[in-house]
Amino acid sequence: MMYFKRLNPYNYLLSVFMAVALLVSCKNIEKKDVTGLTDKPTGTHAVEVTMENQVFHIRQENLLSVKSTFTKDSILLLFRADKNPFQLNLNLTHTDILNMQKATFIIPDTNAGKIKVDLNFFNADRDVSRINKRVVFKKGTIEIKKLTENKLEMIFTGEGSGMTEWGGNFPISGQINATLNP
Repeated sequence: MMYFKRLNPYNYLLSVFMAVALLVSCKNIEKKDVTGLTDKPTGTHAVEVTMENQVFHIRQENLLSVKSTFTKDSILLLFRADKNPFQLNLNLTHTDILNMQKATFIIPDTNAGKIKVDLNFFNADRDVSRINKRVVFKKGTIEIKKLTENKLEMIFTGEGSGMTEWGGNFPISGQINATLNP
């Protein structure tokens, strides 16, 4: 027959305390990981976007080579980073921005007739159908403070929604301060 030693009350309390401390510390670690996406905007990133109560960042040093196309009067830019579920896509056509290097666009007015300015985002973690993981900036102001083949400084404020989510717009704001293909 096995012999079980009776636990001393102090050892029992110590064991319970250690188990509770371990559980609480694991929960705090989990919360820290989540708040990396939802903290307040800092302005220190190449790309920073606030939408759906989350802040998405892409740091300049993590920025993959910006996929860019600069032709006559078409500029296509894609900002992304490895292992980051968030991407930003900016397309400018027939805006004469290359000559001016700065401009302010009011959406949807600027796009009356032909789409000249297209700002959209991809969030792979968004809990919706695949097509609605692409969020379109549908209404607001886009101010390009500086655009050259090497630099983009831009701020935007407005609203948007998933590609096929009609009437469910939510606030979107952000900024880009990125060196293009350093």
